[in-house]
Amino acid sequence: MRPVRRHDLSPRVEIMPLIDVIFLLLTFFIYSLVTMVHAEILPVQLQALTTGEAAKPASIVAVTIDARGDLYLNRVLIDDERLDERLNEIAQLDEKPKLFLALEDTPGATPGDAPGVIPAPVDRGPLLIGLIERVRRAGLEDFNIVGDSTSP
Repeated sequence: MRPVRRHDLSPRVEIMPLIDVIFLLLTFFIYSLVTMVHAEILPVQLQALTTGEAAKPASIVAVTIDARGDLYLNRVLIDDERLDERLNEIAQLDEKPKLFLALEDTPGATPGDAPGVIPAPVDRGPLLIGLIERVRRAGLEDFNIVGDSTSP
């Protein structure tokens, strides 16, 4: 006679799917409650303000050092003497524009370069320090330095 096998595997209730379903239902009821409630507010008449001034657009001057070490004033190539003159002119203005000193990260080819050849970048640290000194000599103390923080 063949023996009968009996397993002690009793049915059990898994708790994790039940917790998932409960949270899903809770989320559904909270979301439906929020969308069903309409806030009743009183209409309020706001008075128009007669004081104050219209905002004036801020003027910006950017001095950029590219990867070769060339200087640009508002994206226009400029030599050292002309840059000093322009910085002195800016320092004499009553309302000084916001001054930004920027480092351009992408080396570009100029029309005089050989096609397909990008010149090696130069160390712009000393150039930036020299530019800061030139800006301070012109009498401009309020400026910002802008550069890419992700470049090595």
